[in-house]
Amino acid sequence: MLKNCFLVAVRTLRRNIGYTTLNVIGLALGITCSLLLFLVISFELSFDTFHRKADRTYRINIDSDDQNGHHQSAGTPLPMYAALKSALPELNPITHMHEEEGGTFALLSSDTTQTLQKFREEGSVMFIDSAFFDLFDFETGGVNVKQALRDPNSILLTESIAKKYFSDGNAVGKVLRMNNTVNLQVKGIIPDAPANTDIPYIMLVAYEASNTINSLFRSDNWNSTSSSEQIYFATAPGASAKQAEDRINEIADRYRQRRPGEKERFTLQPLANLHFNEGYSNYNDRTVGVQTLWALAVIGAFLVIIACINFVNMATAQAMRRAKEVGMRKVLGASRSQLVVQFLSETGLITLAALLVSVVLTELLLPYLNQLLDLSITFSVLENKEVALFLAAVLLLVTFFAGLYPALILSGFKPISALKSKVATARTAGLSLRRALVVLQFTICQVLIICTIVVHDQMEFFRTASLGFDKEAIVTVPIPSASAHKLMPLRQQLEAHAGVSATTFAMSPPSANVTMNMSFNYDDYSIERNFNVNFRFADENYLKTFNIPLIAGRMYQKSDTIQEFVVNETFLKQVGEKSPEAALGKKMVVNGGQNEGRIVGVVKDYHVGSLRETIDPVVMSTWAYFYYNLNAKIEMKDAKAAIAHLQKVWSSAYPDDVFYYEFLDDTIAEFYASEQRQADLFKIFSVIAILIGCLGLYGLVSFMVTQRTKEVGVRKVLGASSLSIVGLFSKDFTVLVLIAFVMAAPISYYFMEQWLQDFNYRIAIGYWVFLAAGAVTLLIALTTVSVQALRAAFSNPVTALKTE
Repeated sequence: MLKNCFLVAVRTLRRNIGYTTLNVIGLALGITCSLLLFLVISFELSFDTFHRKADRTYRINIDSDDQNGHHQSAGTPLPMYAALKSALPELNPITHMHEEEGGTFALLSSDTTQTLQKFREEGSVMFIDSAFFDLFDFETGGVNVKQALRDPNSILLTESIAKKYFSDGNAVGKVLRMNNTVNLQVKGIIPDAPANTDIPYIMLVAYEASNTINSLFRSDNWNSTSSSEQIYFATAPGASAKQAEDRINEIADRYRQRRPGEKERFTLQPLANLHFNEGYSNYNDRTVGVQTLWALAVIGAFLVIIACINFVNMATAQAMRRAKEVGMRKVLGASRSQLVVQFLSETGLITLAALLVSVVLTELLLPYLNQLLDLSITFSVLENKEVALFLAAVLLLVTFFAGLYPALILSGFKPISALKSKVATARTAGLSLRRALVVLQFTICQVLIICTIVVHDQMEFFRTASLGFDKEAIVTVPIPSASAHKLMPLRQQLEAHAGVSATTFAMSPPSANVTMNMSFNYDDYSIERNFNVNFRFADENYLKTFNIPLIAGRMYQKSDTIQEFVVNETFLKQVGEKSPEAALGKKMVVNGGQNEGRIVGVVKDYHVGSLRETIDPVVMSTWAYFYYNLNAKIEMKDAKAAIAHLQKVWSSAYPDDVFYYEFLDDTIAEFYASEQRQADLFKIFSVIAILIGCLGLYGLVSFMVTQRTKEVGVRKVLGASSLSIVGLFSKDFTVLVLIAFVMAAPISYYFMEQWLQDFNYRIAIGYWVFLAAGAVTLLIALTTVSVQALRAAFSNPVTALKTE
């Protein structure tokens, strides 16, 4: 019986090749999208789950509350690791690590006197101790890591870096000089860190070397923290994480000083949560919200549902054509259950064909998806059990849900009526259900269109909003740590080129993911202010280069150390000053009393971070040690020559380092990379949803045209124009799209309002967004309907009236 069902199904589908092709295309599009989204979700959920102790591994974070609100950080005081290791042996294994975001690496000669080659890296260089591989199960490639990193000046390269530096494969024993500061001997080559980890090292260095690389922050002060310095540990099986957290805070309370009114607690974050909590971030500098994953899952399900609706509409549109076939089968003894199996077999074949097409499309599209989302997803049906199970589930569910209703309708025809072509209209149509399905399709389409417009507008707002300073045509060139003094005397040479209009040396550009907080006293030395201040160190040309306006006073004078201060408006509000002029001349003591000076100027507020956050209180001053960047304003028409000039002067100051630059507007755009990817995804899925929806409309209009053939013929004989016949079919669908619009508008408004809450600076959702989405959907729907309606309008009425 099954063989017969299969053969009949194949013949039937071959006879109706157009119907089969449309269904395969519709289902293939929906399944491909759902499969790609499944791969994305599976990849995001897999981060660091491969560690055997993952379910009981934690990172120590800091949560604090002060006058500015709630703050979260993954940084820990440097002496905390030794204190915990000594006082809490039950936290085992426990490890600490320090991250440097790339740097310059010089390959030295065997006697370390000559530089043979220079490289610049942007990835994570991780400084680790011997317990790192006791806690984490990263591949070592057979290298005895503990032995290899016993020497404080040792380094392990990943395979990709080793291949880049040593094409001959002979890396072990060679010496690399990092940041022109410390010599590191290569002790081994290990496999690359997996793509699904939030500890994405490109090199591993003995922890002790971090004291030389970044000596300024290697302090035994319990009140100093850095997000680069993190502690991880595993609890004993079955042990309480809450008890461990309490014990850690007991120890911290002995050493750590708090400001008056400040509330602070060290908290434990499960390893599995690192990838999903933006508040603490991670070494990957990339998190994804669980809500985002749910949204992707819902979109994937919706796209498959839309494709199934198409199938239902087109299958029932074929009902009239197959009525006699059903009647003949019943006369010959076929039972209803046999007919249901027959029609489900046909659906199964179509779904299987769509599934095969989807697998091919996924293979072709996955590289583009990886590039779009900056992921490293792999795809294999045979090797990945989860993918195989997903495809099997899709095959069964789509076959059942897409095929069951048409199968029940077709198998329910009465044989006599079917053979006489007198199948009841109500019986074949189920028109109210199909119209409801079309409404559902276009509700989903309009929700996606509205979301796409809102996300796009928010991205445009980010791109065009005034940040309070000039970001265009600004080039940022990193300076090797604590060595700006080598380049500062060359300022006249830097500005000698006509394409370079201004230069400044600074810790960072005005808007950057850089924060430096210091305790300070303002005016009344007896009161230490209880709020965080973002200190920005820059030279006297900073305001001029970035065109940051002064509203009172002047810019501070040239100096290599802290002498004078310039503050922003938010700072004045926090200290209670009623006017900018009132702050001029006031004294400030910072850095634990080590530095003091007077406020000489006040600038308008500018954004020091992304537009997700409110503006911080900012204090600016000179301190050459912290000038990590050269910022140059260039003429874009002469950009290539200007950058070449900057490189020439820079290289004369740092012959052993690698010149690197980036445009400030590109750096700022990276703040919103995640949202931009969401915008791109919405655009793609909106187009696909509309395309699938149009196929569904085509199926329903096909049914209506078949059903109303005689009516069209009579109308044409009585003088109806082609335009009036097109309007006859379009009227019903206009109503359906409008109903979908009424449903889609509040749904999309709710979700987009929730999404916009993540941003302190955001657009308002205007009514035009909904009208535009409704108009676009209506236009597309009417265009699709008109194609089929015109065929009916231009058909020969005599042929239509002869139709039985």
